[in-house]
Amino acid sequence: MFRSPSFPTTFSLVLRTTTRRDATTYIGVGSNIEPRFPSIQTGAELINQLPNTTVIDTSYLYETKPMYVTDQDSFLNGVIKVETELEPRELLEELKNIEANVGRKPSIRNGPRKIDLDILLYDSQKINDDHPTLPLQIPHPRISEREFVLRPLLDLFPSYAFPLLEELNEHEAIRVLPLSNNRTLKMNETKVMGILNVTPDSFSDGGETQCVSSAVERAKFLIKQGAHIIDIGGESTRPDATPVPADEELKRINNVIEKLRIAEPDCVISIDTRNSNTALEAVKAGADIVNDVSGGTWDPKMYATVGGLKVPYCIMHSRGNPENMKELAVYDDVVKEVVEEIKEKAERAKKENVFKWSMIYDVGIGFAKTFEHNLILMKEGKRVQEELGGICLWGGSRKGFLREILNVDVKERDYGTVAAHQFSIQNSPTGQILRVHNVLGTSQACKVFDAIKDVEFKPGEDKKDKVKRGTDPLAKKPTKVCDPYGQGGKPLTVEQAKALLPTLDGSWELTEDAGSMKRVFELESWQAAQKLQTTLSNVAFNNNHYPSITLKRRLNRANWTDTVEVEMYTEVLGGLSYKDFEIATYIDVEASRL
Repeated sequence: MFRSPSFPTTFSLVLRTTTRRDATTYIGVGSNIEPRFPSIQTGAELINQLPNTTVIDTSYLYETKPMYVTDQDSFLNGVIKVETELEPRELLEELKNIEANVGRKPSIRNGPRKIDLDILLYDSQKINDDHPTLPLQIPHPRISEREFVLRPLLDLFPSYAFPLLEELNEHEAIRVLPLSNNRTLKMNETKVMGILNVTPDSFSDGGETQCVSSAVERAKFLIKQGAHIIDIGGESTRPDATPVPADEELKRINNVIEKLRIAEPDCVISIDTRNSNTALEAVKAGADIVNDVSGGTWDPKMYATVGGLKVPYCIMHSRGNPENMKELAVYDDVVKEVVEEIKEKAERAKKENVFKWSMIYDVGIGFAKTFEHNLILMKEGKRVQEELGGICLWGGSRKGFLREILNVDVKERDYGTVAAHQFSIQNSPTGQILRVHNVLGTSQACKVFDAIKDVEFKPGEDKKDKVKRGTDPLAKKPTKVCDPYGQGGKPLTVEQAKALLPTLDGSWELTEDAGSMKRVFELESWQAAQKLQTTLSNVAFNNNHYPSITLKRRLNRANWTDTVEVEMYTEVLGGLSYKDFEIATYIDVEASRL
């Protein structure tokens, strides 16, 4: 949103007062009346159909307890990033029409609703329109207190860093995958996907569960061992495998899905297929997720089919087909190219209304990869996850790269599988998916891994000593400056402002009349200055505060000095206010982190 200038321009943060074309807008969306996700998905599709308006991206979805009016069902919430030529009020009126079309009915304030659409941000505009029937305030006035808005907003706008986010614990927002029948899969732990192949020729367990009853019993056993998802496949896609006709694949899996859905009504079922008709019929039979090993390249109808089904979609990376993919395992930078190819597929899927909140990404271990490629992708698991920015599935179970390391038969590779998978996700956010044959071992490993990873660190005496010595700037957390004079937004006197100055970092300077205060940050490079300027601009913007933040490059004794100059003065006319000091504390902390 805030674009840093290229040298040698000098920039001050100034909010627009007029609309520009192709405005970037962030729209909050929520629902707590069944069916929640179909209402949200329909809302996004209708926004995409507005004149001169395009959905650029969506956040992931988060499930939250209700705020304000607590005696109601939990909400699903997300954010939609849009580019539009509609004026803010035109857009607001269109959103209200969409709410009505989806089925929202009048209710109490903050009460249950089938869909709720709010304009959160519209470029960098600030609007306060007290219209008698349809008021409009941008930025949305309650962004700062709503974790269910902040979490998804940060998926799309990572630099929108609200300093008090860590304090919003009462209404925790949990990332979820939307499922059928108003169910969700909470991604607040590592999820285990148990493999159920109903094929005669899969590389590890082919022929073991071709009977429907034995397949269902096997699935129930995997669930008992700790599987969160059962992935059912009717076609082997191992290297050199021969394609199976779609009707034969469907014949193998459909009865298994139907019977398993009856036996385990709450089970999350994934269909492992690259054929759109198989995906369609499997979802009708009770499947929740489509896991496509081709990522949509095998069947040109797959994206449109999944978009119509409104189910989660796993996009796996591969090249070619099982018969020729070994020949295509050629990369200059395997991580970069795999990520880019997955993103290209995701963009094509998005055009068919398969949005980010329904996507899972799989780098395709063993598919068009050499031994070294597989190891590099797993070693760079954090980079993969950060660049894709979402939920990743890792499927290295019992695969050939383990044979080359361990020199053991297929079914003796489970310990190696656990090691490979845990290394892949060790530095990634909680909530990735591991696809495995041996569910029990992986489930136990994940529980221990998550417990260690998520334990709260409580500083001891050594840590406190470091803070006292000032060697650990990250230990300093944002805290509100008290308002000892009870002035609120009123101007402080010169004496009051001088008395508050020691609460800030010692680099701030007051003007003689206390009408403003200034701090200059010297940086190692112009790029670092640009980064700091953007961060500080967002800190101030998130608090509805608009100081002057300027980049400068000065020549000092034949050397350039890059600086970011922050001047606080804009909260009130006639002098600084308590709010200026409060924002300055946040700016100090953010600067120390950079």
